[in-house]
Amino acid sequence: MEETKACLLSYVLDGQGGGQVADLATITPDDPRFIWIHLNGRHPDTKKFLKEQVGLDPLIIRSLVADETRPRFEDMGDKALIMVRGINFNPGPTPEDLVSIRIWVSGNRVITVGRRKSQAIADIDDRLRHGRGPKRLGEFITMLCAFLNEGIQPALDELEINIDRLEDISLESPDAKLRHDIAAVRKQATVFRRHMAPQREVFNRLRATPLEWLTPADKWSMQDNNDRMTNFLEDLEALRDRSQILQDELYSALSAKLNKNLYVLSVITVIFMPLTFISGLLGMNVEGIPGAKDPLAFIIVCFLMVMIAFGQVMIFRRLKWV
Repeated sequence: MEETKACLLSYVLDGQGGGQVADLATITPDDPRFIWIHLNGRHPDTKKFLKEQVGLDPLIIRSLVADETRPRFEDMGDKALIMVRGINFNPGPTPEDLVSIRIWVSGNRVITVGRRKSQAIADIDDRLRHGRGPKRLGEFITMLCAFLNEGIQPALDELEINIDRLEDISLESPDAKLRHDIAAVRKQATVFRRHMAPQREVFNRLRATPLEWLTPADKWSMQDNNDRMTNFLEDLEALRDRSQILQDELYSALSAKLNKNLYVLSVITVIFMPLTFISGLLGMNVEGIPGAKDPLAFIIVCFLMVMIAFGQVMIFRRLKWV
């Protein structure tokens, strides 16, 4: 997000889906026009603008420009403070590092504040430029929430693709290295769910609160947003369960592989144990060792040891140990 400008976008909406760039100098607190202003939360002049030109309370300003926020909705009669989050499409940070959008609604005016670029804000800007933007205040809020939901779906699809890939790899060739990839998917799903659960509550309260600027059509759209968020949370819960099951199956496969290797080593040890005893017994440097002077003794002993090993293998097979 640009650091050189406090105001990134400003529109006077015409109520037909379009709008004109607003001249901030001509906007007064009691301006009856439908106005949208998008501010850079990182710029030092944003607080001054909100205080002097918008006339907001210091507590509201602090909430709008705070470093960290969580989804919330505060109904103040004809005014409202809304905090929502969307997927981070900016290069660098991971998608679970969500982008916060802070919204102040007062009369016929909407002020949004963001500390980083938001795809949902860019989508509304694009729609207004092409005459397909929101026509009412309520439609603006529901459209913004819908764009936030649309950004969530690709991130969940990518998580599902990753877990499908890990399941295939785990079935074909389980490897201890897969634990880190499975843990990463589970962490992403957990973080998404932790931030999206309160956002569903925001959508639900917006739908249920009797706000004058939310028409029945807007409330229906907000209900749709709430249903989609519920589906997202259910998908995230399913992803967490799948990752946990996959992790358990991986541990079981690795444990079975280790046990098999230990079993093979145990069988080999048991087979060579009597052979080692015989070779150790005949290798003692004392008088009276049988066959010490017989040139065929070594061949006979080797033959006996082979027969003993063969007999042990046959006994193990009869007992179904190997």
